[in-house]
Order: sequence, then C-alpha cells, then structure tokens
Amino acid sequence: MENGSPIVTKQMVIKWQEAITKKKSLRSLRRLLLAFRAGAHINEDDDGKLFAYRITSAAVFNDLVVVCLKYVIPVFDHHLNFKEGEIKKKLPSSCKKWKNIQSSVKSYLQSILHMIKNLSENDMIYYIVKESEKCVPYYLCFPKLSRSWLKTLLELWGSAEDKVRIVSFLNIRKLATVGSPSMIDLCLKGIYMTFVRNCRTTTVYTISSINFMTNCGVEIYGLDLKVSYQFAFVYIRQLAIHLRNSMLVKSKESYQNVYNWQFIHCLEFWSRVLATYCDQRRLAATGEESPLQPLIYPLVQVSLGVIRLIPTCQYFPLHFHCLRLSINLIQKTGVFIPLAPYLFEILESSELRQKPKPSTLKPLDFSLHLKAPKSYLHTRVYQDGIGEEITDILLEYYACFCLSVAFPELVIPAIVQIKRHIKKSKNVKMNKQLHSLIEKFEQNAKYIEQHRAQIEFAPNDRAKVEAFMKDFDHESTPLGSYANSARKLKDQREKLLNRENKDEEIN
Repeated sequence: MENGSPIVTKQMVIKWQEAITKKKSLRSLRRLLLAFRAGAHINEDDDGKLFAYRITSAAVFNDLVVVCLKYVIPVFDHHLNFKEGEIKKKLPSSCKKWKNIQSSVKSYLQSILHMIKNLSENDMIYYIVKESEKCVPYYLCFPKLSRSWLKTLLELWGSAEDKVRIVSFLNIRKLATVGSPSMIDLCLKGIYMTFVRNCRTTTVYTISSINFMTNCGVEIYGLDLKVSYQFAFVYIRQLAIHLRNSMLVKSKESYQNVYNWQFIHCLEFWSRVLATYCDQRRLAATGEESPLQPLIYPLVQVSLGVIRLIPTCQYFPLHFHCLRLSINLIQKTGVFIPLAPYLFEILESSELRQKPKPSTLKPLDFSLHLKAPKSYLHTRVYQDGIGEEITDILLEYYACFCLSVAFPELVIPAIVQIKRHIKKSKNVKMNKQLHSLIEKFEQNAKYIEQHRAQIEFAPNDRAKVEAFMKDFDHESTPLGSYANSARKLKDQREKLLNRENKDEEIN
C-alpha cells in the first residue's frame, strides 16, 4: 500500500504510549488509533482504502496492539469520568463529554472487531478477546457494533480452541449481565443456537466440548430466570413439536428428526438448566419456587415420549440417555417421575431373554451411541452391556428415594420384577449384579421401616411426610452408600475407557 503515508516505528508507539498514560493526551490517542486502524487492515490487499499510517514490521504491529488494548480504555474512562462499577446505572454514552470522543471510541471498537475476524493465530486472538472484556461497556453504546461483537464472540465460543472459547464466553456473559433487555435476549438465543449447531455429532473427542458448551449455557440461563423462562418455553415446545410430528407421520425421515444427537443433547441441555435452577436446595434456601419449575413436566413428557417413539432393542442406548436425564431431574428437584415401567420393559425385552450369540466385538460405549450397530444385536457383549446399564439405572433411580417414607412400598414391584427376570435368565454375570441390587433394596426397606416405626403422624400429613428423615444424608442409608460407591467405580472405568478410545484413534 504505497500511498505516501508515514511508517509507524517503535519510537512512535513509545511516544504515543507515554503521552496517553502520563498526560491522557487525546491528540496522541487519536494518532494511536489511526495507526491501530491501519494495523487492523495490515494483511489485506489494496482495495483503494487509504490509511493515515503504514505498518511494515511485525514487532511494531505487536507493540501497537499491546499498547492499544492495555491503555486506550483507561484513557476513555478518564476523559468521561466513567467507572465500570457504575455500568448497571449508566453507560459511557450518558457521560457529558461523550460527543468529544465518540468517533474515537467507535473507530477503536471497529478496529478490534475487524482484526479478530481476520486473524488466524490463536494466541493473538486469545489476547485480544481477553483484553477486550473491558470494552464491553463501550460496545453497548453502539447497538449495531454490539450485535456484531456478540456474533463474533459466539463464533469463537463455538469453534475456537479451549482458552479462546473460555475468554469469549466471559465476554458474552458480561454483555448479558450489563446489557439492555434486548442484549440479554440476543445472548440467550445466541448461546443456545450456537450450541445446537455444534452438537450434531458425538465422539470421544467432541463430548468434552459439548459438555463445556452445556455448562456455559446453564450459567447464562441463570442470569435472569424470568427472561430465561420465555426462551426455555419456546425451545422445549419446539422439541415437543418435532416429537409430535414424528409420531403422526411415522416415517424414517420423521424419526430421524428426533433420534439424533442434536435432539438428545438439546433435551440434556434443558434438563441441566431445570435441574440447576429448580434444585430443591435452592427452594429451601430462598423459600421461592423457581420461575422455570412449570417447565419440568413438559420436558419430562418429551423425554418419555422419545423413549416410546421406537421402543426397539437397537435404540436402548438412546433410551438410557433419556432415562438418565430424567433421573438427574429427580435427584436435583425432588420431583417424582414414574420411570419404573420403562425400566421393567427393558428387563423383559427379547434382547435380555434370548440366548446370546458369542462375539469378539469390543464392549459398546453407550455414552457415545444412540443406536447399537446391527452386528451387536443378540450378542453376548451387547446383552452384558445392557445388563450393566439397566442395573446401574435401576440403582440410581431407586437411590433417589432411599430416604422416602414410602420406599418399602415403592421398591416392591422392582424386587418382584427383578426376581422374575433372574428366574428366567441364564446370564450369570447380570444375575449376580441384580442379586446384589435386590439385597440393597431389601436392606434399605428395613432401614426405612425401622425409622418409620417411631413416627406418630398419618400418611395424609403432607408436611410431616416431606420432613421425614429430611436431615439425613443419602449416604447414611444402605442403598445410598452402595450407589455412591458404584458411581466412583463407574467414573474410574469411564476415564480408562476414554483414554483407551483416544489411544486407538491416534494409532
């Protein structure tokens, strides 16, 4: 770009830095920002644009970027007499001297935005996004720019490397926290839609990324529960509509609209949101019901409807995902969800009743599959896998009620059903697991009966029924203690399995 513009040198950058840090000079600041604007377009071909300065050295460019990101915002704050702690009361644009520096602020923010869009080096992107968090109040002064900034942050949050994604999310959260109601809406919608676009496939490599995005989404949706309710209602309703259409049309294509990772991860996303913000411990602490509480019922209906859509053995992995998210809701919210019939159906399925074929296939990782490959059907390895999963889910489900006054009656159908299955089954391994489960059910029932023998209130005294053993810890019960030990063992196995899967992929 040979246009006769002066070349920026290190001495110039140092001189500008001293002027803006010591004297808060607006004149030097404007020159610095003109150079920064030229730097933001440094790698672009000549398209007729003329800039006040030229940058020909990578070292000078780096120095310029560092100086601008570290010192420009404090100078703006100084001239506006703006303190970031006041941002919830007012934006910088409401300060008296805003018109004097408005054009400089806009130029600076545009340059940052343009630079990030055209950079490919992760370390530089990380540094710019991290330092740009203090620019958030200024972006919010320009509605169009703030929307562009949010869009860029969402793209980075959805696809960049981990450290860039984290600082991008911190910026998004700040936009949602201090922005206007319309900005909060954009952040909530943007976070969810970016999550949806990036959860189409699940592998041993992508699952950690999906979990990270879910955690971020859960945090964002907790900023304003009343606003979050509006979005959660709409998106859960969309899932319900997809499910209803699949039930009505009954075609392979319509089933695939529901039986896919994207749909299941969306169910899990909202399950996590509701489990987090409808937690019974939060209710006990605040004394107020969460605005999201009414959404538990429709979400559970959708997840149970998904199980009913194709109740075949090949889709047991998907059914297990739905059952687990429902159990998570029970554990956190205390809401009773009748999952026993779905669990008993799996116990009575042909896949567990029939004599399995011998197989040399490796065990199926149910956490990474929704549909079992045909080669696994009717094999010993698949039957053992189902046995482990259903035993674990039965344990987790009934452990949710291990302190309930009604536990002895609640567990009777399960004990009968499991004993019936053991009589018919020739799978020694699974039968051994189920025997242990029955023992813990019976021990827990006796434990509750002993405590129940000391009470004097009637079953219709709801308050006292709910207060029964409320101060006891789940792990103090035989079943709760057994479930906790089983979780720890399962976590260790999953870590080893993930490591083996990654090693195989590399080799």
